Formats: sequence, structure tokens, C-alpha cells
Amino acid sequence: MKHCDKCNVEVRSNRKYCPLCHQSLSGETPELPKEIYPEFVTLRREVQPFMKKLLTVASILAIVVLLTVDLIEADGKLFSLIPIGAILYFWLVVRYGILTKQNAAFRIAFLTTILILILNLFDQNITDPTHRGWALNYVTPLLLLADNIAILGIILIKRINYRDYLFYLLTILFFSLIPLILAFFGIITIVWPSVATFSAAILILLVIVFFFPKHVKDEIRKRFHL
Repeated sequence: MKHCDKCNVEVRSNRKYCPLCHQSLSGETPELPKEIYPEFVTLRREVQPFMKKLLTVASILAIVVLLTVDLIEADGKLFSLIPIGAILYFWLVVRYGILTKQNAAFRIAFLTTILILILNLFDQNITDPTHRGWALNYVTPLLLLADNIAILGIILIKRINYRDYLFYLLTILFFSLIPLILAFFGIITIVWPSVATFSAAILILLVIVFFFPKHVKDEIRKRFHL
């Protein structure tokens, strides 16, 4: 039997080092069968190289064809930006929504922010001037509202690691203020979606505080070093 002088414990193992303090063990090695550990199987699904190359080539060809058609038409508007944006957003979803180890709240917030930027870019550069503003007035606040609801659903369903989501809820609460600020300065002309989004963010935060009061207080203390 091996012995750890530091921990003062007997260790029945083939190991050379103590499993507690990692110091060298003394004594004779017991005659034990070889310790075999189970093979580690990753939960992350890898994309097959052939499929990845196929999708990449197909995406590049689609973008080239769309741009070529737009240039041939030459009507002054690049309508191909809509499907091209969809293709690029698909790759963002695959990379940062599926093939990533970041928590779900971060993925949702990141992808929602990118989608809002893309749609507002389309609205300002492609939409007829007389019909512009739909992305800013409706899509931006309502996407933030959907984002808040999605994160709340993750917290309530999983009921684990909810303290990790508090920071993102506070971040989205901050983002929900942006439409109100834009409405205050007259940039957003339809106010009710922005008010609804901010009110929902406050309600969601109150629900989290109500269901997890102690944990939320502890997390706030840690985040702000109180």
C-alpha cells in the first residue's frame, strides 16, 4: 500500500502521485490491475469535411450568381443583398449558434444583434424611401422582445446555471432602452413596439428576481463587487 506523507492517507492505486495533493507517494506499488479510464466522447458534433466544403462552394457560387444578375439588371438597387445576407447569416448561425460552446443566452443575444443590424441595413439601402422605417420601428424592438422571452424560457426550463444568464438579461434590458431613446429623439416614429419591449424586459427581470431572489442578489454582489 502506498502512503502520502503530506495528507497522511493510504492510497491503494498504481499511481505515483497522491490524487489529493499530487505529491509523490511512498511505499511499494500494490499488485492491482491496470487502471483503465473510459474513453472521452465529446458532445460537440463535428461537421463532415466534405459537407462543409460542399456548402461553402455552394454559398460562394450563389453569391457570385446573385451579384452577376444584379449587375446585369443595373437598376441602381442591389436586391441580391437580401439573399446574400441570408446566406451569410446562415453561416453565422452555424458557427456561433450551433458549433460553439458559448452558453445559449450569449448565442441568442449575439445572433439577434447581428440580425437587427442586417435588417436595418436592408431597410435603409433597399426599401423604397416612402416605405422605410419598418426595421427600426417594428423589427428591432420586437426582435429584442423575442430575445428576452427566449432567454426567460431557457432559465425556467433548464433551472440550472441561471446566474450565468443574469448578466445577459441586464444587457438586453439595456438594449431595450435603445428603441425608447431613439423614439425620444424622433428617429423611431412608431412608439408602441419600443414601449412594449422595454416593459416586457422589466417584467422578465422581476420574474427572475421573484423566483430566484437569493441567487440573484448573490450574483449582483459578485458582478459589482459589493
